[in-house]
Amino acid sequence: MIDLGGSEGTLVTVDGNPVLPQKVSRFPLATAQRADLIVRMPPDGSSLPVLALAEGQVSRAGFLLRPRGGTVTRIPEKGEKPPPALSLAVEKTLRATEPLPTRKVDRSVPVDLVGNMMGYTWGIQVHGMQGIPVTVNQGERVELVMRNTTMMAHPMHLHGHNFQVTEIDGEQIAGAVRDTILVPPLTTVKAVFDADNPGLWPYHCHNLFHMAAGMFTTIVYRGFN
Repeated sequence: MIDLGGSEGTLVTVDGNPVLPQKVSRFPLATAQRADLIVRMPPDGSSLPVLALAEGQVSRAGFLLRPRGGTVTRIPEKGEKPPPALSLAVEKTLRATEPLPTRKVDRSVPVDLVGNMMGYTWGIQVHGMQGIPVTVNQGERVELVMRNTTMMAHPMHLHGHNFQVTEIDGEQIAGAVRDTILVPPLTTVKAVFDADNPGLWPYHCHNLFHMAAGMFTTIVYRGFN
């Protein structure tokens, strides 16, 4: 979670892709996600904090933007209470200013995120099968239907492509264009991308402990050598 310490900024991009600007004082940021915020310095000449809040913890880190001659006040390393768990409430409000072209989906791929904490086993089942890739043809519009069957959130990252978020738990949206989307526990997220970059591309949870334990697959273009 990014916290501007009570000040307000303007969100302009996520994962490097522009969105309709919106005013925020806090903005959720999952592992591997990025955001660009435009801020104005306080008119009283004071410094502006940009803090990173750890999910479920009071620990925080960050930096201060100080105008020339401005004062700096020490910020405690711990906040008063932990921020809430990351959700997709804000994600539902994001709208791409440069959305993917409108076209029909050629291939819809069910992607189940599976695993459990007890044995610390994690995986991705494509079409209900563990260990197989997502296979696509060049030129297709591909829909990834990411269904999280676990009780942990998974930031899902696709290499080599950007995708547009189109549905969250049955609610259709013309959402942001991204390369990483958080899929909270027991949540289904749909995203589409155009298969326009032939290759073998990693597709995985960006919680690296989960990835190393098996939550990893690939996007494979048919006929790619």
